[in-house]
Amino acid sequence: MVNSTQRYDILIVDASHKQSARSARNLGQTGVRVALGASVDECTTPDPLPAFRSKYCARSVMLPSYSSEPTAYVDAIIGFVRQHHVTVVLPTGDASIAALAPRREELAELGCTLAVAPDAVLEIATDKTRTLEVADKLGIAYPRSIQIDSPDDLPAAAAEFGFPFVLKPTISWNGKSGCRVVPVEVIDSTEALDATMAFQAAGADVIAQEFAPGRREGVSLFLVDGEVLAYCGHVAHRTSPLMGGVSVLRESIAVPEEVLDASMRLAKTIGLEGPCEVEFRRNADGKPLLMEINPRLAGTLENAVQSGVDFPLMVWQWASGQPVSRVDGYRTGVRTRWLHGDLRWLHENLYRNGRPDTVPRPRGVWAFASEFARTRHYDYIDFRDPGPAISELQSIVRSFRDVSRRK
Repeated sequence: MVNSTQRYDILIVDASHKQSARSARNLGQTGVRVALGASVDECTTPDPLPAFRSKYCARSVMLPSYSSEPTAYVDAIIGFVRQHHVTVVLPTGDASIAALAPRREELAELGCTLAVAPDAVLEIATDKTRTLEVADKLGIAYPRSIQIDSPDDLPAAAAEFGFPFVLKPTISWNGKSGCRVVPVEVIDSTEALDATMAFQAAGADVIAQEFAPGRREGVSLFLVDGEVLAYCGHVAHRTSPLMGGVSVLRESIAVPEEVLDASMRLAKTIGLEGPCEVEFRRNADGKPLLMEINPRLAGTLENAVQSGVDFPLMVWQWASGQPVSRVDGYRTGVRTRWLHGDLRWLHENLYRNGRPDTVPRPRGVWAFASEFARTRHYDYIDFRDPGPAISELQSIVRSFRDVSRRK
């Protein structure tokens, strides 16, 4: 039986996210007592969440739905903090941040810090339109963009960009509809109309942007009092979904000076504190264009950790009032892979072949298979902590069975 008065140092929510599992493992190894929480929205299969199987998870907590019951979700977190004297709450997903930020003072009254940037900063960083307004003032390049207020604006976008172009919500998490909306590429007017109608039905404001076909580069930063104490750059070789999805294969790189300078200026001007990730994509001419800034630990966290930058420890030090350790460098050429996500990439590439961001089928199969000889580090896999990897394997097997049954 679990002691109901047991103390936990940190509650990491969004346990289904890879960065939550990695954070729990890093902090648990340093002696921090970690509880992990997940909304029922995250438990979509009977398989246990990988993070819950970690030996560094001292307590797993099931929470109400953050999509349909956001108030109850936050109430449950505050109740857990009160009962177990939690020092830090760390959300790693947009929905949790949106739900928790308005009530950070209630946590503070309990002696608990919400480990995310200030509210005024979140309002800018989570809104692509406002982020691009700041970028424009700083002279940071971004894709040509057109606000889509109604389907009547689509012909102007098609005339400006040509097909394909990208439609994206200005804010990824829509609290009103309780759903996450993601960018999509459109290759003709029918797809553009369908995507716009779907976004607007979800209550999302929409922008159209030119499609940038080049490689995806990102920089993870950690800031305290406006000073960058650590950074780590990466290139995302593959993502799922194919266009602007979660990275499933990444490699640490020396950040090009123009990208690093733009990232630092943007983060400092917005006023970010703690962790963030700035994402770019190169256009056909090789010029880096700003995509977005995420004011949280990102899905590329495994790559940063394996490259020598312990962002989870920095978050703990920052949020718990300790001096934050500066990191002056990191290893480049480190490749990390999320196998389940890469399998999704392979499936999408095979069945959506010919669309933007796909590669010819033989090349895709070879790229997937040959990666086993190149990548040493995999999300969730650590032989000293095998539970998450076993859970992930069970999830992969279930996915294959589900696909086979549908055929």
